[in-house]
Amino acid sequence: MEVPKDHALAGQYPPNVLVPDVPHFDTTLRLLYSGLLDLGIEMLRAIALGLELPENYFDEKVRHGNSILRPIHYPAMTGKEEPGAVRSGAHEDINLITLLIGASSPGLEVKNKRGDWVSIVTEPHEIVVNVGDMPQRLTNHRLKSTTHRVVNPPPAAKNPTRYSIPFFLHPVSDMSLAALPSCMKAGETPREPPILAGDYLEQRLREIGLL
Repeated sequence: MEVPKDHALAGQYPPNVLVPDVPHFDTTLRLLYSGLLDLGIEMLRAIALGLELPENYFDEKVRHGNSILRPIHYPAMTGKEEPGAVRSGAHEDINLITLLIGASSPGLEVKNKRGDWVSIVTEPHEIVVNVGDMPQRLTNHRLKSTTHRVVNPPPAAKNPTRYSIPFFLHPVSDMSLAALPSCMKAGETPREPPILAGDYLEQRLREIGLL
């Protein structure tokens, strides 16, 4: 999804990397991105109402945000992995919410409130929604960032490569992540200092070595 050339944010984003050698790849991914963005906005409207905010509070904050549709390839196991190794270690996402359409094989696990890992397997018509770090800051930790991981297939199972295409819904860089007044009890102080979404994204990307 490109920002219109005459939009104020047009110069903030690099052009998309196109894949002309795979037929229909770019068109399909654009349609998927657009559909997931619309769905994400609907999800955020429900969240806004639950936080006693105007229903459309997030709409223009995410319409041309830093969202990413990221195809991920997990190679097949070689049999030489270290004991206890996983395809993706336990972590939380940086963004507002993540929408996960079904992967090509199982492996996704989510940690519940008791600290147990729960396997997540979706039907073709289902989408998993993870809360990211940004709503956790906005709600003064009323909404908790979802801890998740991707584990290796069991030794006795078939060992295919795994493909997943998460949609990371991000706001525009100048959105404030200061704790919302509606999420603060009388006399309560914010658990984290205020920061802009773009600055927080850059900070986290540097922490994990991606910048």
